[in-house]
Amino acid sequence: MKQGIKKRTTQENKEIEALERISSSSYMVVLGNPLLNARFDLTAFQMKIFHFLVLNTDQTSSGFKVTKVKVSEVSQFLKTKTSDYLYNLLEKESRKLMKKEIFLEDERGWKVANILAQIEYHKKEGAFSFLFPPMLDAYLLQLKKNFTYIDVRNIVSMDSVYAIRFYGFCKEFERFGKFQFTVEEMRRMFNLENKYELYGLFKQKVVVKAQDELIKNSDLIFDFNEIKEGKKVVALQFVIRKNPHKTQAQLEIETTPTSQEAEDSHFEVLESNTQPNFESSTLLRLSGIVQVWGIDSSTIQNWLELYPIEQVILGVEYVQAELEKEPKKIKNIPAYLKTIVSSSQLVERQKAVEEEKRVLKAVLKKSENEKLQLEQLKQQQDDFLHEVYKQKKKLVLEVLQQNQQLYQRVLNSLNTSAFSVIYYDSYVSKVGTEISLESFLAYFNENTGFEAIVITTLEHYQDLNLFEGLIKHYGAQAKALGLNYF
Repeated sequence: MKQGIKKRTTQENKEIEALERISSSSYMVVLGNPLLNARFDLTAFQMKIFHFLVLNTDQTSSGFKVTKVKVSEVSQFLKTKTSDYLYNLLEKESRKLMKKEIFLEDERGWKVANILAQIEYHKKEGAFSFLFPPMLDAYLLQLKKNFTYIDVRNIVSMDSVYAIRFYGFCKEFERFGKFQFTVEEMRRMFNLENKYELYGLFKQKVVVKAQDELIKNSDLIFDFNEIKEGKKVVALQFVIRKNPHKTQAQLEIETTPTSQEAEDSHFEVLESNTQPNFESSTLLRLSGIVQVWGIDSSTIQNWLELYPIEQVILGVEYVQAELEKEPKKIKNIPAYLKTIVSSSQLVERQKAVEEEKRVLKAVLKKSENEKLQLEQLKQQQDDFLHEVYKQKKKLVLEVLQQNQQLYQRVLNSLNTSAFSVIYYDSYVSKVGTEISLESFLAYFNENTGFEAIVITTLEHYQDLNLFEGLIKHYGAQAKALGLNYF
């Protein structure tokens, strides 16, 4: 062998081969593990857009380049229709992504980066162009170690951002079969220090929610065990399993390793299975809960055949909640659970609560609609009165210029009324001895208070009936708006 030429190791060859295969895949992205474990606060939609943008980035490049994607491609990725709503949503959410920060930490230290460096919308093309910041290139480009492959088809149907993140953990630690986080670590990664402060709520809204969505959508699922210090749950240990109802083979992807940290990386072809359905997903989830109570999956299967699915789910969740509050309260859990599941009381109670919520929502919606209608009517009335007033002012100016003695009659009326004499005094104070039609009209156009009192005074001259034509012209519209006087 020639000097200076280093022979590649088996692991290096596998890394190169795998990276080439990933580069040709239409659905695979490569993410640095620090990115998967980073602290950030994104919605599920924003997470999907981030994965879509990575999917359209050349990850073999040495640096990020401005990349253009069409909205129709985003629509296809999200399995939705291209519409004005989608355009507006993408514009809104992409702007939010520009402001989002990601906190990255490894053995060398920490750094904070924006998720996007720039984004531009091309209206005529129906496309967006984007650029990732240089700080993320160590976690997205030319990765040689400490990274994980993600098939984005597993996450595109997920509604929970926590489900998307837990899927990333499952892929990252798949070869080890398990992983563990403290509750505080999860709160920090998900930016939930001040939300779901009660562990039971955190467990249901974050962990169980993610568990349910992975069962329905992804090739990997997890069970978890609580680690306690005294009575307090301080950490969770997660056990990763293949989802028997949704395999990688069903997603029709090329067989590739999910992590390149191990020297014994290998490719595994998985057999296809039937598509998941709600009942089988429910059986899988409920079996995971009740097995610690000494109840096997065949019992759950029997209950699902005998009773409505909703009734079984509510029964299990009710008993689970009771045990969390008082672990020693129920002496014979299997018998107690059977009694609860066989009764429709919980379902009826939930339906009653949902009906109350529905009625309350309808009442609130009606109230909101009525309020909105009143606001719209008020605005229409204001617009109408403003238009009529403009026409009155225009008519007054025309009449005053045609009847040059009329302004003196108006001034006399103002001077002899205790209510309006203040306006007469203000006019005289303004013009002094220069009382004339010209100064009267100038002050009329200059002072809105004087303008209003002149129009009101002219309205009371019954011998003129100055606004009779306007009243006839606008009468029907005023009535329709509920205005008796205008």
